[in-house]
Amino acid sequence: MKTIKSLLWAAGILGMAAVVSPAAADEKGGQVRISHYNKQFGTFDIEVNQAPKGKIAQSLDVAVWSEEGGQDDMQWYSAYNTGNDSLTVHFDPVNHSSKAGKYSIHAYMTYRDGSRRGIDLGKQEIALAEPQLGLAQNGIEIFSKLKPSGQGKLVSAVWSDENGQDDLKWYEADAAGEALADYDSHKGYGTYHIHTYLKQDGKMRPVAAQTLQLPRPHVSCQINKIKDTSYEAVISNVPPYMTSISVPVWSEQNGQDDIQWYQARKEADGTFKAKITLKKHAFNLGAYQCHLYGSGPLGEWNVEGLASSAFNVEKIAAYEAPQITVYNYNLKEGTFEVSADETDDSKIIKSISLAVWSDANQANLYWYESDQLSDGQASISADVQKHGNKSGSYNVHAYIHYTDGTSTGQILPNLQLNEVKSSPLETAAPRIMAYISETNTYPVGQCTWGVKELAPWAPNWLGNGGQWAASARAKGFRTGNEARVGAIACWDDGGYGHVAYVTHVENDHRIQVKEANYQNQQYIANFRGWFDPTASYWGRLTYIYPD
Repeated sequence: MKTIKSLLWAAGILGMAAVVSPAAADEKGGQVRISHYNKQFGTFDIEVNQAPKGKIAQSLDVAVWSEEGGQDDMQWYSAYNTGNDSLTVHFDPVNHSSKAGKYSIHAYMTYRDGSRRGIDLGKQEIALAEPQLGLAQNGIEIFSKLKPSGQGKLVSAVWSDENGQDDLKWYEADAAGEALADYDSHKGYGTYHIHTYLKQDGKMRPVAAQTLQLPRPHVSCQINKIKDTSYEAVISNVPPYMTSISVPVWSEQNGQDDIQWYQARKEADGTFKAKITLKKHAFNLGAYQCHLYGSGPLGEWNVEGLASSAFNVEKIAAYEAPQITVYNYNLKEGTFEVSADETDDSKIIKSISLAVWSDANQANLYWYESDQLSDGQASISADVQKHGNKSGSYNVHAYIHYTDGTSTGQILPNLQLNEVKSSPLETAAPRIMAYISETNTYPVGQCTWGVKELAPWAPNWLGNGGQWAASARAKGFRTGNEARVGAIACWDDGGYGHVAYVTHVENDHRIQVKEANYQNQQYIANFRGWFDPTASYWGRLTYIYPD
């Protein structure tokens, strides 16, 4: 490639003159300098100040090129003396493809006496406000720090390499300099071109010509064992434009007869996770296949087979126990109910048996059986009249039978049942009866409402949860510190407090409850499983008993 010097020799500009620095120029030859640099547009002037008593410059020729690509974008700028002894050329980076970076500047003056002089003006840094590009969930983000004045606007033309410019679309930046080129308006993956212009005073001034890669997704999937009965698919390297991922999983035992589609959830770190529950695959052993399908806003490219993985289940030794709950405990009727609820990690229930008695020699033992299931729940109702209608402390043993032929048993806490008398006037619990038929007046969704629903014997108008123990005592209810099934747990923190209905008790430091408004979840459920009620942040614990 020819150098700038050889080109000048060929043009007859350089002649025998050496290229010197501006400092080497004497006053008789005039001064050459860079002026009027515009940081916004990257423009500047090269001007000659004639020396008052020096030689008169007839013409000025300036060679400018950017460091990027050598001298492939070199441009000549020229000015001629028209009689006013002023010589100025104007540089514009538009003539150099609007490149940012360092530009070399060589100026050459030709004087009226025929002599010539070359001056190296060094390098000028051009820092154009080139937009920042990024891939977002719904499109290509274009952000420019360039702020147009007056009625000026920043506009960007965006198109993909595929089929030329048939998907070209213009986007206008908002007041903050931001624009979004939505994926729906363009085609698939590959190279995208983004050309940004300043539209001002009827002219389209180039700001930047950029490209951006929209890569085809190549995600990674790792299968982690959570416990014997569940695994987790962790999907990483997911591009921001992939908005959802579906995970079909099946065991190889009988083809795809147990295929289940899981919807992965997006985590804060950008990964997607899906919990694989072996119960949904009949707890099959052996090899499992796991495929990934992603969707996003790329038109007909919205579904892609991303990747596949596999894992092996060698054995399942530890199953989760079903949730066994005692509820609808009714002293007036001498009845209660027991339910066994499957969990995602428990075996499949076939039936439930209940052994209930109060006599020391089990003389009034009665077995209850139920194989009626609804949504994984089996329930049994117990009645004191099936046990000789005797008041006393009743033993309750529950046995769960599973579809694989196995069974498990659980001893539930004793329940106090009173005999049912012929007349309501002779009932053993008139105080409780007075409140059972009440309409629940507590605000729906609050903890107080939830307990009144679970324990109808609890009176209305006991106040906030933290006030219940004191208010119930004033109405004649017994309170204490012993955890009992069917009791109401009352925590007093000096403020609103909290109440819950006790469903399971192992000891005073390990119970289960049903409650409402736990962590602002305004419905009734067992939110916490086994926990220590004495460690609650709601304050001092007192139990309210129905008897």
